[in-house]
Amino acid sequence: MATVLTFSNQKGGVGKTTSVVNLAAFAALAGHRILVIDSDPQGNASSVLAPKGDFGSLYSGQAPIPTRIEGLDLIPSGTDLIDQEKRLVLRDGGRGVLASHVRRLESNYRFIFIDCPPSLGLLTLNALIASTQVIVPFQCEYFAMEGLGQLVAAVQDIQAESNANLSLGAVLLTMYDETQPLSKQIADELRRHFPDQVLAATIPRDIALAAAPSHAKTILEYDPLCPGGIAYLAATQELLHGLR
Repeated sequence: MATVLTFSNQKGGVGKTTSVVNLAAFAALAGHRILVIDSDPQGNASSVLAPKGDFGSLYSGQAPIPTRIEGLDLIPSGTDLIDQEKRLVLRDGGRGVLASHVRRLESNYRFIFIDCPPSLGLLTLNALIASTQVIVPFQCEYFAMEGLGQLVAAVQDIQAESNANLSLGAVLLTMYDETQPLSKQIADELRRHFPDQVLAATIPRDIALAAAPSHAKTILEYDPLCPGGIAYLAATQELLHGLR
């Protein structure tokens, strides 16, 4: 059965979707069968991975579609996802809908990556309830610390109420600038609080990582030997090793 990883951070602009598509690409390169579920109405993961087309979301029964990368499939966010979130509010058991869909798919994949919107709304709660672990892309700034605390509290609530198997799997430091004392200070503080979760690999600021999505490409396809590409390869190896 698949290990289901939800990528979540209610603060936007921290490299969440960038991490989803690039970690998924490198994991597929390593020979794993990977499914990315784009559960963010912004659809940024879909715009990088999907061929153009009129697709629905997983909530409307959209089947996985292959991407350009061998071994990597995608369920796009779909044009219906915003409406689906509104319906979940009115639906009895609306927090567990995604989990039921995921259970029907997980025997076909080694890892399922779920990209979430930058919020703790129903789409994110559905993803957390469907998941094994939470992966938190984290930009090294103080405002992000408060958001991480809120996310950890949400995970604990879900563990108690809906999904006892959920855990905080990893924190991935993104947009990391080792020349800035503040970045190192926050990284050190995170490692004190989460010694087993913060990955040793850090993702630097890299213009290639910013440019790749504008070409609808992962960094594996765009410039795998740039500093950001090498960093995502290292992070993928570390993450997958911890999930064995």
